[in-house]
Amino acid sequence: MRHENYPDTASGASGLGRFFTISNLLSISRAVLAVPFAIVMLSDIPDKTLWGILILAAAALTDKLDGVLARKHNEITEWGKILDPLADKIGIGVVAVVLVMLGLIPLWFVLVLLGRDVLILTGGLYLKKHKSVVPQSNLLGKWTIGVLALMMGCAMLEWSIAADMFLWMSVAMLVASLGMYGLRFLEIVKASRVIPSK
Repeated sequence: MRHENYPDTASGASGLGRFFTISNLLSISRAVLAVPFAIVMLSDIPDKTLWGILILAAAALTDKLDGVLARKHNEITEWGKILDPLADKIGIGVVAVVLVMLGLIPLWFVLVLLGRDVLILTGGLYLKKHKSVVPQSNLLGKWTIGVLALMMGCAMLEWSIAADMFLWMSVAMLVASLGMYGLRFLEIVKASRVIPSK
């Protein structure tokens, strides 16, 4: 996880830094783990819920390790700032869709989740293209991912009371984190307008 509070500026492809770092590969692996999760959960294999939870745990471990290794080995790059939240969104999105297909979480919740992620990704792409800025995940956004994972785990285990509690916590945190991203988006756009030209 990468928790710096302010985005950095990247100019051109070279400004993105190294791509093939251990931390970036861990982020990519987190997104890739969504594939075996979907295959397992939509199959009829014995103990599929257990295997699904183990895959989620492995993904959570990569989320912890990528940030630790990035800081330890000085691998915090613009690529990392893109891949880390993108892997979170892909992984959580796939898991959410699978759980809807299994009838374990409501469709409206997934629409809220995916709509929020589309807005954030669209804003991030705009800032990268027009302002040469790669916005980073904020701390609330990372905590939101953690609560989402807890909700999904409880839903898979059919712990309905806990799943409902974490679901509504997730909704509140999704809205709050989207608001924070929106405010930062506006701050970056406004700041770029007042910088005098040289």
